[in-house]
Amino acid sequence: MDRRLEGLDLNLLLALHWLLSERSVTAAAAQIGLSQPAASRALAKLRDAFGDPLLVKTGGEMIPTPLGEELRPVVAHAMEQCREVLRVPDPFDPVHAKGRFRIACTDDVGALIAKLWEEVIRSEAPGLSLDLSSPSLESARELATGKLDLCFLPEAPVLDLPPTIRIEDFVIRPVARHNFVSAVRANHPLAGHPLTLEEFLSLDHVLVAPAGKAEGFTDRALTERGYHRNIAYTTSSFLLALPIVMHTDCVLTGPQLLMGLMPKNLYIFEPPVKVPSFDLVIAWHPNWTQNSRHRFVRDRLHDAMSRIQADPSRLAEELA
Repeated sequence: MDRRLEGLDLNLLLALHWLLSERSVTAAAAQIGLSQPAASRALAKLRDAFGDPLLVKTGGEMIPTPLGEELRPVVAHAMEQCREVLRVPDPFDPVHAKGRFRIACTDDVGALIAKLWEEVIRSEAPGLSLDLSSPSLESARELATGKLDLCFLPEAPVLDLPPTIRIEDFVIRPVARHNFVSAVRANHPLAGHPLTLEEFLSLDHVLVAPAGKAEGFTDRALTERGYHRNIAYTTSSFLLALPIVMHTDCVLTGPQLLMGLMPKNLYIFEPPVKVPSFDLVIAWHPNWTQNSRHRFVRDRLHDAMSRIQADPSRLAEELA
């Protein structure tokens, strides 16, 4: 018999373990759940594989040969390692959990996650720390390898993904609907009432363009109606845009969920032109779907964002 691992029936190793432990074919057969003749056949195959009797009947018992004695602790350790592979991990215990949870997202979404983390994660799992990073084309690979736990992204139609990345390879779950609102600083001359389209277009605007594009959702909505706005500032992130709005007379149009991060500093109103909304989704690799630690974090973040989405007026209270 081929003694290479690939050529060996691994059930024979289990039989060898119990034969050497019990020193009895009958007792070993009972431990394995085999008949006595089947256990005898297993011993015959093992003798053939090792070129050694392994167990020799002496008087009323079977005595291991020197090779059998040498193999006994080695095989016992191998069986324990196999049991470790099959052992179900202990349920996730938030109170005693330690480690880092890694999320890729734009910095505006990250600001919201960081605020929610303290309330819905650290309140139950104080030993879990949060790592936030910017999403990139490498994020898909990092999700698959476990370097990233979650990625927050706009829904697939909004993304401009290269053909090498298949969104179908990941679990995608909507977490919030991005409805657009506009904002000016709280003490802006036009604050206090919804702006008309004429007032809206008379102001300078801040464009948030993470991918560096020259226009956004608002520009496309205006173009469809034959209008154009003046872009005075362009930033790569929502958080960079907020200080500009608070210190100028510019107007910013962005997702309602994120605009509420600074409700006391901004006057928020419905834009006078309908800007199409889109879903913010969370993505993870299927390998992590059943992981209890992963499920604990993603479910609580999802539920917290859903509460805010259902009642945007509660955003300031939720994040206080």
